[in-house]
Amino acid sequence: MEFTLNITIGSVVIGFVVGMLTGVFGVGGGFLMTPALMIILNIPGPMAVGTDLATILATSSFGMFRRRGSNTVDVKLAIVISIGSILGVLTGSHFLELLKYAPKLIIFGKEQEAVPYYLLCMFLFLLTWIAGFMTFDYLRNGQRVLDKRVGIFARLKIPPYLDFTSLEQQHLPIVMLLFLGFFVGVLTGFMGIGGGVLLLPSLIYLVGQRTNKAIGTSLLLVWISSLIAVIRKSEAGDINLLLLAFLLAGGLTGTFIGTKIGLKLADPKIRLYFVYVVIVGVLMVGYELYVITF
Repeated sequence: MEFTLNITIGSVVIGFVVGMLTGVFGVGGGFLMTPALMIILNIPGPMAVGTDLATILATSSFGMFRRRGSNTVDVKLAIVISIGSILGVLTGSHFLELLKYAPKLIIFGKEQEAVPYYLLCMFLFLLTWIAGFMTFDYLRNGQRVLDKRVGIFARLKIPPYLDFTSLEQQHLPIVMLLFLGFFVGVLTGFMGIGGGVLLLPSLIYLVGQRTNKAIGTSLLLVWISSLIAVIRKSEAGDINLLLLAFLLAGGLTGTFIGTKIGLKLADPKIRLYFVYVVIVGVLMVGYELYVITF
């Protein structure tokens, strides 16, 4: 792969933006980085996924270091969810490897590579759903900070249970946490996202964490799932070290600045800004799908 000036500058800028997202929201930013690498820089799908995950691993490591002592990470909760996510990462990575050998698609008379097209379609569906759900919640609750946040999982009577001190309703069924981890892990392995874009709303609405604690816990979960995924992607040869270096040049700077901002924002503001970021992802992916399809 030849590195032009556009790819060099573009990868540094993309890395910076994704690093900011990691610091502010506790998400890896893969939901923007993978499609951005494919759409803007024309990086092949598997390489975009693998190098993206390696970048997420580095920026989330730095983000956790910056959050040390902030009391925003529930390690016990992260470990339980990550048990399911490890199996999910391996499953998702296996599916992506199988797709490498899939025949080309014919969509409206135009030939499409299977991996990039499937990835873009899944990104569009996932991001649209998340943006819609969180917009509805913000319009319903506005700037109001809930007196008590109780997640959906806390209302389910499915033993066995575990207690978590970061929650106001501490009693949660283990099986639901494992299922959440598995689902996010599949997305990590298949789509090249750290899972934070799904984990952040899941920890808030399903698990019942306050936003600031959900950000810290999400960051640890992103780190764990990314670590497993990077090992798999390196074995498959899907990580470009030079591209990774350029992404990290911007990514670590962005994470440093983003963490400072994220620790100062109030819960409702963080959720609102997160919706804006996801909508940008929807527009970017939707436009690219429209162009290549029609």
